[in-house]
Amino acid sequence: MKKSRKRKIGATVLSVPMSSMIDVVFLLLIYFIVTQKDEISEAHLAVNLPAPDQAQQSETKPNLLEIEIQPGQVFVQGAPRSLEMVRKTLTYLSGLDPDQTVIVKISQLAHVDEVVQVLDLCRGVGLNNLSIMALK
Repeated sequence: MKKSRKRKIGATVLSVPMSSMIDVVFLLLIYFIVTQKDEISEAHLAVNLPAPDQAQQSETKPNLLEIEIQPGQVFVQGAPRSLEMVRKTLTYLSGLDPDQTVIVKISQLAHVDEVVQVLDLCRGVGLNNLSIMALK
């Protein structure tokens, strides 16, 4: 059998104090957890700010057109409309302002073909500034 060898200097035995090492490791762990800074996700978003002279001119809110799609029905600004009336309304509004913002609110129960028809109408009349939301 082999005997374990320990270094002896004079009459003392040198050993590593494990309790002190564990304390140091926990202190370093706490230090790194407390000083950690998460990356700000908003820092990577593109923000277009108006020029200082244009900021005073653009005080008005942009016009929003809300289209809500329910199963079998399409609502424009809260009023029920047929697809032909929706097309006429979108054609008129795109003639006034081609940068018109359109918010399409879609019910979870709406059929896909209804949604595609409304989105095709928007694209067909030249409205490209679309936002799509799902309704509960």
